[in-house]
Amino acid sequence: MWFARGNARYHGDLSYRILHDKQRRPYLVRETYAWSDMFGNERTAHYRINPIGHGLEILPLVEVIFDNLEEVKIWLSQK
Repeated sequence: MWFARGNARYHGDLSYRILHDKQRRPYLVRETYAWSDMFGNERTAHYRINPIGHGLEILPLVEVIFDNLEEVKIWLSQK
């Protein structure tokens, strides 16, 4: 199950929320540490987005990595 506590911990996810773009399409917005500490980098939180398809299917990640929630909201407002 995607939102199970153990699954979130495994992926380095801190929080989940659903936000919508201008067309009212839903997106899963994840605050996560995932991959941020590779190659000796400091572990930092960032945001990743997955579109949500028909039937609530979680689609592949958007390529953009966001530093904060405000950047996510700006990106969604331009969709």
